[in-house]
Amino acid sequence: MNSLSDEKKTLRKEYRRRRDSFYSQLDPATKGLAFRRPPSPLAKLIEQSRIIAIYSATGSEAPTTRLIEFLIESGKTVCFPAVVGETELAFRQVDSLDLLVAGYRDIAEPGATCPAVAPDLIIAPMVAFDRSLGRLGQGGGHYDRAFEKHPEATRIGLAWSVQEADHIPMQPHDLPLDMIVTESEIIQKADS
Repeated sequence: MNSLSDEKKTLRKEYRRRRDSFYSQLDPATKGLAFRRPPSPLAKLIEQSRIIAIYSATGSEAPTTRLIEFLIESGKTVCFPAVVGETELAFRQVDSLDLLVAGYRDIAEPGATCPAVAPDLIIAPMVAFDRSLGRLGQGGGHYDRAFEKHPEATRIGLAWSVQEADHIPMQPHDLPLDMIVTESEIIQKADS
């Protein structure tokens, strides 16, 4: 490897493979129970937030359906990312999951008629993470730009424990998360 970009590309390939393998071995009951209700530290952050951005999980990503239901039941304003152009995320409010349509790379996102909002808390997907709260995303930089655009928003990563890496190489534009939630653990800043 001669560049950070190549290193990240290699890590993405390896951790996608690990995640897919792990997920394929889970029984349906375990898949259904994982991430069902937020653990106490995340529940506290949710309680303190008004507008919460979350993603619609695909494939072997940490599931979000039950968490989305919890947010709606809790009366929170829920928004989802929508890719605008090819590089930016806009967070758009949805009152019903029926408002999600196939968008960028066939990922469910709100239609253009859904209002744009600024989230207080962003729950983001990831390919890998480390104990320093580093996040390795899909490689398009969408969430990096969204984190920069919404610097006051609390940044939460959702992942399976098997996605933990020893070290995630970070570039100057990469912002660490405030908390990572897996099916078995919560990792957060020491001062949290």
